[in-house]
Amino acid sequence: MLRKGVILIIIFSFIGANSINVLCDPIKDGDFQKSLEKEKFTDTQTLYNDYIDITVYEAWEMLNSTEDGKQILIDVRRWDEYSTERIKPPFPEDWPRWFPYELTSGGPGPIKNEGILLKIFMSIYKDKEIIIYCRTSSRTSIVAQILVDNGFQGIVYNMLGGINEWKAAGFPTVEGLFPFF
Repeated sequence: MLRKGVILIIIFSFIGANSINVLCDPIKDGDFQKSLEKEKFTDTQTLYNDYIDITVYEAWEMLNSTEDGKQILIDVRRWDEYSTERIKPPFPEDWPRWFPYELTSGGPGPIKNEGILLKIFMSIYKDKEIIIYCRTSSRTSIVAQILVDNGFQGIVYNMLGGINEWKAAGFPTVEGLFPFF
């Protein structure tokens, strides 16, 4: 029980206090908006089971654009990976939120165990556009499918190649735990 409490504190510290207000928002019909947003993806993007694969170049372009709405970066790697290095978005307020697929190598995490923490995540980010990434994108396709299978009401972009491809393309990262952005 103590472990779950510590995990919740860590998660809420990374997703931000303002995100808690989303839990209190009235339920909206996100299906119509979601279908409209899916029509926006380009020929280079691939739609799978209600999530969209994008390249790191498309992710960078989306994060730089203010015309297409706001996408939220979600890092699904373990804590040791997140605290060592993260994606540095173009705008400081867009820092990546940490929500791990697994807490330890192979061990269940908030998303992998599909329990209450996954439901909290889905409540906070419902009707939002999220870009999920990990080290190489092997975990993100699993995470994307878990979100879709559990009825996520936002748009999920799966960033192919993960942070490794992001760095190979020359996009910025932040090393160490501080600063957060």
